[in-house]
Amino acid sequence: MRKITNLFKSTNVKLAFRTINTIQQQLARQPHKEKNPSGIYKIICNTCKKAYVGQSGKAISTRHKEHINYIRTNNPQSAYATHILQNRHEYGPSNETVQLLKACNKGSHMNCWEAMFIQRYHRRGELITEQQLYENNPLFELIQETDTETCNTVTVQKQSSQQTHQQRKGHIT
Repeated sequence: MRKITNLFKSTNVKLAFRTINTIQQQLARQPHKEKNPSGIYKIICNTCKKAYVGQSGKAISTRHKEHINYIRTNNPQSAYATHILQNRHEYGPSNETVQLLKACNKGSHMNCWEAMFIQRYHRRGELITEQQLYENNPLFELIQETDTETCNTVTVQKQSSQQTHQQRKGHIT
C-alpha cells in the first residue's frame, strides 16, 4: 500500500483506501442453486427438542449420516453425538430433525454464519449444552432480527403465490 501511495506523492492525485472485507459482504445473500447444498444446518434432539448447529462443506444429508454413524458406533466425535449418548436421548430421521439454515460455501462466510446461528440459538435457550458458544458478538444481534423477518416474509410470499397458482389450475378450491 505504501508503494502505491509513494507513486502518487508528486502528483495531484489523492488516494483513498477502503476495505473490501466488510460484515455486510461476508453475510450478503448469495444465490445457491444446488439441490442438496452445503452450509449451516441444525439438528434437533427428538427428546429435549434442543438444537445442534453445525457447518459442512459437504451435502447436509451426508453430514447428518455422519452424526448418526457416530451415535450408532458410540463415538462422541460431535457435540450432537455426545448429547444423544450421554443423555440417552433419541435422534430422528433427517427429514424430521435436520434443517438447512443457510446455504453457503466453505470458508469465512460459513464461519460467520455458523457463529451467528450458534449465538442466536444459545440466546433463545434452544442450543444443546454440549455445544460451545463462540465469543458473543453484539453485531449479530442487529443482523439476527432483520434476517429472520426477511426470511419469513419470503417464505410466506412463496407459499401464497404457490397456493394462488394451484387455485387457478383448479387443484385447491
